[in-house]
Amino acid sequence: MNDKVLTDDEKNALLEGVQSGEVEVQSSAGPIYASVVPFEIGPRARITKDSYPRLQLLTQQVADKLSRQAEQLLQCDVAITPGEIRVRSFSEYCVLCEDPSVVVIFSAEPLIGNALIVMESAMVRQLVDAFFGGVDNEGETALQNTFTPGELSVSNLFANVVLSTSKEVWSSLIDISPDRLNTEINLDLVDMIAETDPVVGTEFFMSFCDKQCVFRILWPYEMVEPLVPAFDGQKKDRDAAEDARWENAICKRIADSVVQLTTNVGHSQMTLGDLINLNPGDVIEIDSPEDATVLAKQVPLLHGKLGVHQGRNAVETIEWLDQQQM
Repeated sequence: MNDKVLTDDEKNALLEGVQSGEVEVQSSAGPIYASVVPFEIGPRARITKDSYPRLQLLTQQVADKLSRQAEQLLQCDVAITPGEIRVRSFSEYCVLCEDPSVVVIFSAEPLIGNALIVMESAMVRQLVDAFFGGVDNEGETALQNTFTPGELSVSNLFANVVLSTSKEVWSSLIDISPDRLNTEINLDLVDMIAETDPVVGTEFFMSFCDKQCVFRILWPYEMVEPLVPAFDGQKKDRDAAEDARWENAICKRIADSVVQLTTNVGHSQMTLGDLINLNPGDVIEIDSPEDATVLAKQVPLLHGKLGVHQGRNAVETIEWLDQQQM
């Protein structure tokens, strides 16, 4: 063989030359020279997440309570577990959810806008079978592109349970009043959300009658945007103006609070034996009281002198007691 083979030293020298730019590298686009490009670690290492730990906790609680409520509605064993929470465009959810699907539109004041409960056809069939205790008629229903009034009614009953459970669980975060508005077939028919609008989707897997199905609650991001910091587990910043208003109101009402005052009328010392031998009618001699301390709820507040005012025992106040005197 006459082909020249590079030695290891030559290979290393060539690699070093390419990396340093001393050796020109040819390509179809011309020579390529080695160069160093600044790399910003911070922005590139940033991870955009939509897991929302607080929302995940609420979703888990909804699943637990909804399992028990659904059992009462369907009269069978039901297990509901939360799935993923994702922020996708509305068009992506339209592709993800199969056709046909029952879409229940609801409001949740004071949140602005409307959200959706999406139940796919397989789940609707299972709900109806469990509710009426009938036999799965999957073959016939699968050919239909719509739902019967009975199927829609059962779906709406289940949606009502979902909304009432969500109201109860979400009360720890915000008091919402979910109200079912109307029902559509397929997400494509819902025109209140633009295709590019972001949507926060919570997924639930529901097992009953030996089968598993899935339904989703879709919240337009604009609707729940005020709650996003809370979804992330962040504490809400206090409103200084609101705190000042409450402080002023409380200070005004404190003046009208009723406080019971007490004071000592004298002091005496006795042995424990003499105290035990006391009988009704015995007299305990006390020193003539002069100084008095006025207490409120057992807290010393005022120093004064005992006396008589308008025929009644009274205390003439002299000074407020500071912390050291107490």
